[in-house]
Amino acid sequence: MNRIAAFAGLIGIMAVVGSSPAAIAADYPDKPVRIQLGFAAGGGADILARWYADKLSKISGGTFLVENRVGASGNMALDAAAKAKPDGLTLLLASTVTTAGNAAIFKNMPLDVTKDIVPIVGFAQTPFVLVVAGDSPIKTVADLTAFIKSKNGKATYGSANTSALASAALYLNAAKVEATYVGYKATANAVQDVTSKQIDFSFSDVVYASGQAKQGRIKMLAIASNERSPSLPDVPTLKETTGARTGDIVAHWGVWAPAGTPKDIVEKLDKWTEQITKEPDTQKFLLDQGATPKISDTADYKKRFDVALKAWTDAVKIGKIAIQ
Repeated sequence: MNRIAAFAGLIGIMAVVGSSPAAIAADYPDKPVRIQLGFAAGGGADILARWYADKLSKISGGTFLVENRVGASGNMALDAAAKAKPDGLTLLLASTVTTAGNAAIFKNMPLDVTKDIVPIVGFAQTPFVLVVAGDSPIKTVADLTAFIKSKNGKATYGSANTSALASAALYLNAAKVEATYVGYKATANAVQDVTSKQIDFSFSDVVYASGQAKQGRIKMLAIASNERSPSLPDVPTLKETTGARTGDIVAHWGVWAPAGTPKDIVEKLDKWTEQITKEPDTQKFLLDQGATPKISDTADYKKRFDVALKAWTDAVKIGKIAIQ
């Protein structure tokens, strides 16, 4: 009986060890990993997400799938990730705009972004750009500012997310002009209405805008960052043209996970994502999309989030932005 009891105890210990975080991480990912994305299929964020999901699948030997969970400016995806089991099988691909920006703008967030989700690794920055219709006579930010003034507050602009809204607010504040805001569910819809002149201007993520500009549908007047993008060296910054400082609210994209995700899994995802971002084809892909490769390990990405949260809090006050 003693031998049987001892054997049973050994089996129990082996079962516990086999299901420990370290053991789970060693086999990770042994099941499909679902990446929550708060933006529609076909947009700039979706293009980035699917590139990294495919690369993560190849480098890990597992399966990474993108789930487009559109709604509430990305908050639906944030909430889904925050409430998921912290086992590495549910991740979030988001930027500091959706995380820090939404935390500053929304009065009733469904989660606490400083506690319920954790940043794992950052891989690229995608500033927003100020755009007008491709056949518009407006060629510069100065032209647009003069046009808005001539409309006496009746000029219109649109956006589908918090970064575009804040960038517009900072621009209008710096230029000392007023315009009427129109909300959209997706960036593509806002840009489409710019091209058809249903609204006068918009701020679009640089990935989506670059593709539209190459087709002549829109013109990019300025980039909402403190420095020019290496992929768009001829596009001036809002800081240059109006003095608006939007550098710290620039979207820094990365991988996030529910709080409590095992450290070993976090380290794996950090390592894989950094390795993918350093690959020449990924570097070319990001630059071709108008994004700037920018690797931030877990500690650095957390610091960038903290800086962004303060900057967004300040931007919300300046732009008098608030969403219930």
